[in-house]
Amino acid sequence: MTQIVKEPPRSVPDEDGSVDGGWWHDGEVAGRIVCDLCPRECNMKPGDRGFCFVRQNVDGRMKLTTYGKSTGFCIDPIEKKPLNHFHPGTSVLSFGTAGCNLGCQFCQNWDISKSREVERLSELAMPDMIAAAAKDMGCRSVAYTYNDPIIWAEYAIDTAKACRQLGIKSVAVTAGYISPEARPALFHAMDAANVDLKAFTEDFYQKITYSHIKPVLETLKWLKHESDVWFEITNLVIPDLNDSPDELQQMCDWILDSVGPNVPLHFSAFHPDFRMNNRANTPHETLLRAHEIAKKTGLNFVYVGNVNDVANQSTYCPKCKALLIERNWYQLGQYNMQGERCGSCGTHIPGHFDDKPGNWGSRRLPVRISDYAARENRPGEIRVPVASLSTPVDSVAAPATPAHIHAAQSPKQQSAPATSASNSRQMISTQSAMKTTVQTVREQPALTSEQESAIHHVACKLVLAAVQKESLRITHEAFQLTEDRAVMGAFVTLKRTGQLRGCCGTLGQPMSIVHAITQSALRTATDDHRFPPVSLSELPHLTLDVTLLSNFETIAGDGDARVAAVEIGRHGLRIEHNGRAGLLLPSVATEHGWNAREFLDHVCRKAGLPTTAWQQPDAHLQRFEGKMIEGEFDRSLLSLENNEAAFPYHQEEVAGMARFARSNVLALFEGAVPGCFPANISDGTVDGIALQLRGAATATSEMSVTFSRIQLRGGLPLQSTLLQLTQTAADWLRTRNVDPQFCRTLAIDLALFTDPALHGTIKSPELAGLNPATRAVIVTEALRTAWCFNPKLSADDLLHQTSRAAQISEPATALIRSLAVRCSAAQMSESNVPQPQTVQQTRPPGVAGKFYPAEAEPLSRMVDECIGEIPLTRERWPAVMVPHAGLIYSGRIAAGVLKQIEIPETVIIIGPKHTPYGVEWAIAPNDVWQLPGTTLRSDMQLARLLAERIDGLQLDVAAHAREHCIEVELPLLARLAPQTKVIGIAIGGGSLDRCRRFGQQLADVISELPSPPLLLISSDMNHFATDAENRQLDEMAILAMETLDASKLLETVRLKNISMCGVLPAVIVMETLKCLNQLTHTQRAGYATSAEVSGDKTRVVGYAGMLLG
Repeated sequence: MTQIVKEPPRSVPDEDGSVDGGWWHDGEVAGRIVCDLCPRECNMKPGDRGFCFVRQNVDGRMKLTTYGKSTGFCIDPIEKKPLNHFHPGTSVLSFGTAGCNLGCQFCQNWDISKSREVERLSELAMPDMIAAAAKDMGCRSVAYTYNDPIIWAEYAIDTAKACRQLGIKSVAVTAGYISPEARPALFHAMDAANVDLKAFTEDFYQKITYSHIKPVLETLKWLKHESDVWFEITNLVIPDLNDSPDELQQMCDWILDSVGPNVPLHFSAFHPDFRMNNRANTPHETLLRAHEIAKKTGLNFVYVGNVNDVANQSTYCPKCKALLIERNWYQLGQYNMQGERCGSCGTHIPGHFDDKPGNWGSRRLPVRISDYAARENRPGEIRVPVASLSTPVDSVAAPATPAHIHAAQSPKQQSAPATSASNSRQMISTQSAMKTTVQTVREQPALTSEQESAIHHVACKLVLAAVQKESLRITHEAFQLTEDRAVMGAFVTLKRTGQLRGCCGTLGQPMSIVHAITQSALRTATDDHRFPPVSLSELPHLTLDVTLLSNFETIAGDGDARVAAVEIGRHGLRIEHNGRAGLLLPSVATEHGWNAREFLDHVCRKAGLPTTAWQQPDAHLQRFEGKMIEGEFDRSLLSLENNEAAFPYHQEEVAGMARFARSNVLALFEGAVPGCFPANISDGTVDGIALQLRGAATATSEMSVTFSRIQLRGGLPLQSTLLQLTQTAADWLRTRNVDPQFCRTLAIDLALFTDPALHGTIKSPELAGLNPATRAVIVTEALRTAWCFNPKLSADDLLHQTSRAAQISEPATALIRSLAVRCSAAQMSESNVPQPQTVQQTRPPGVAGKFYPAEAEPLSRMVDECIGEIPLTRERWPAVMVPHAGLIYSGRIAAGVLKQIEIPETVIIIGPKHTPYGVEWAIAPNDVWQLPGTTLRSDMQLARLLAERIDGLQLDVAAHAREHCIEVELPLLARLAPQTKVIGIAIGGGSLDRCRRFGQQLADVISELPSPPLLLISSDMNHFATDAENRQLDEMAILAMETLDASKLLETVRLKNISMCGVLPAVIVMETLKCLNQLTHTQRAGYATSAEVSGDKTRVVGYAGMLLG
């Protein structure tokens, strides 16, 4: 009899976390079952798992294998889901499991959603535990997120029921890829949802997500017309994949027609991740264009995300246009709602709103859900949870001051991950007693030398435990301290020969020294987002410092008074401004030799703020004191024989995976079905995988090629990454039309990489601990990377060979890392250095429709508006600087410069390289620049000469294909000087010495030409400060430029953290003019900010016009 199971039967989870699943029926072949949960309809024989990996055929029945297994819990602001109309400002307890029923190449939670190593990621969390945790910590809702709850619907539904009994709301964050049969059961358990509408073409869904769009659209219509679930829509805007104006317009039209104008729509910025690392971040201008399209279509509530844009993240009344809810990322500002109505005109605003908004702010707070299952810690002990770590303290915004601390006396609680999932649980057991006796800690703790040594020793033990992924029980006695010794926080710092290797801390409220050091040591070892986790092989070569914090005080007054309040060597600094925060310890200023003003500048840089932010009246600036305990890492804790971490796979397993890879590559090449991952080899996470193909190219020669993926932080899922590499290898074989002889003789070797370690730079290498017999070397500089494993070489020779393969040009910035390796071959290597594409007759428009109109007539009108009246007489200048933002923003400044000068027969535009494509220093190899309605010529003879004579400059198509710094100037040049020939040069990174050499060599070429070209610096000024701050920073840069000293300009821009994108092109041109004896003065020719067009003064870009000669 055929079984048809709809809703899941009631069952108790097995020991391995499996429960009987719903939504399946028997297949046509005996023993097989077909999953009816999502449109994939996976047909599984016994033992098979579905595409999602978490649903399995066990003895002819469907099982969900991840019931009660969570990949981690965190309290977030509800706006992060994103939900802007669902109880704004409240906190939501977020969690997920492993697996996914989509295959998005851009997945930003790939380590969870693509993982098949359930046990590694999992924390036991039953529905009643989750509901209790949410209730206890004051969360208004629980979010089923990180991976799609559709695939673990049984677990999500049971948890939602438990939450509903306690008055906790449930939120599904989903792609909406669910079958009509399962849809009601899941969503009727939910109170709200955010549905990810990934694009609006079937082509995108098929090729990028391996799914279809129709079921998603059906889910959206069902939510609107057949449920009472509040839902909002998110669209991740990916450059050149789903960001065309036509597609965005079609999507907005569909939303308006199918679900109405009042469903909030979020356009979110893309950042490279998982298998899509070859695309740039979404330009802010693209999001603004999408926002404009949606609003013009008639959608009332449109938002942009993953960017700093207060104006377009805030909610406005669709009737009177009043500001209702101001948002700075996830932090609420002004709130002008009266219940669910506009506070100004009374218009009803769709959504779920409370009388008062929540005050959770932008905090992100990891939670140990296991505390709600059992309380095992004994009094006076902390059990160190190695897997419950998160981001460095300086990277997250500060939450509100805890109620038991007087706000006037103490700093705001800084959100450090392991400090406060719930203060009563994450703090040590004595913390509750401290609350009633300590309001703030004014004095540094008086410690004996024995106590300081004990603190340092235990901090080293904690770091070692974290590195070895071991638990550790720490008592106050181990620190030789009593339980009432309190501080306001602590930092643990690791360095190698003076270079920072990790530094994290916890701070913000009175806490025991034990707690502060425990959390800081763990996070420094494993979770400083600037570095990979510390390797066991590095520990013998590190120093470890502990800094105990006390006496936080607000620095009031104006700029000079704040400078006078800072005592170098005594005070550390912390700043909060515009939703950003940063901290520097007292020792940092001493080590760098800064004065008080420089120290204030640099704490702003640490926070990602303009260096002038500390002068702003609304900047919250604090000083504090720190007691430092310094020392070498305690080597008595380390093995004298072996300081290498155990490799997770045996050599035999690596050889087995290599055989699997060969069979899969050949199957995919021939169009056959690939095999399953070897059942006797566990899935897991590695830091890199490489496949090397070798075969007979001819009767007498061999050909080989290597494909690799390496990710030094966060790791890669072994199985899915290996499958992707075999697909890449098979595609390569097909595109190369290889001889059948090659396939018959094909051999494939495999290398796995783990345990990354840092070894300095090519200029200052630190090779101690690098054993070529067990570790590979990887060298990176900008877009150039090479790695090599060769156990026959010495560490020095291995580094030399690898750096040559990477074609290093700046030894001081070329980083050296090593990775533990298991390889089926005797040696293996690969270099990934962009190769120039040198031939292109016509360069088509790359940014038309984004930075200027894509049609000829609108472009012509905009150019006319920018240029205005042209002067009768023009001046002769050898060089100019003009901006390159969209013509609507900066076109008038650029045109104002160009229309007042004589434009010679050749213009060399030098601008910054904004995209990751192509070589670092690239000259455009095209004969013609194509624009809407017109063209401009290039001078290929001169372009080739420049590429020959200037070190590091290469002809390259790819670097210019999507680059806007040159293209944006072309419509103006085409109108003002249509006969001129334009040479475009895009500059990536570079040092002052390289830029000077470029300038000298460019000057040598120009001096040989019959008539000199115009040198055009294409550069915007500072990006994304307030209008007032931007103008102040831009003035600093312009004043530095007016000194006629290129090094002064570069120093000012870098020290003051001025994001002048074209500073290196400016340095090159100034050095060129200097070599030609043509740099004697400058003249300002215009200045504006984007606020003059957008009206938004909270986040602007500066535009300056300059004449140089």
